[in-house]
Amino acid sequence: MHEYSVVVELVDALLPRLEEHEGEVTAVFLKKGDLRILSDRALRNAFDVVAQGTRLEGATLEIEAIPASVACRSCGYAGPAKTLEDETLHFAVPVLSCPICGTDVEIRSGRELSVDRVSLRTTAEETA
Repeated sequence: MHEYSVVVELVDALLPRLEEHEGEVTAVFLKKGDLRILSDRALRNAFDVVAQGTRLEGATLEIEAIPASVACRSCGYAGPAKTLEDETLHFAVPVLSCPICGTDVEIRSGRELSVDRVSLRTTAEETA
């Protein structure tokens, strides 16, 4: 599963940035586009494993899905990508052609994979 390598990079990039902030990390909020074929469950499991022994241990990984949207240069369509539902794949596969005229489209969203924010519990909150 390449989810583990994605999470290793995420944790390696995040830990140095957290050094300037005090408090317990309670959650990491990730934005993940629908075109990123990554399992949310596998990402969360990998996060739990990779975070062990770090400041992120015990934090939850919250994942916000960003739907795929496209734009067509031929007919002007702009909106959600059509999806192919296939039970054998266990997920919907975005179709990257225009749902109106069938030509190639430009991807507007759905490829994102980024940390949106981190939730910290500070000592002031613990004593309140």
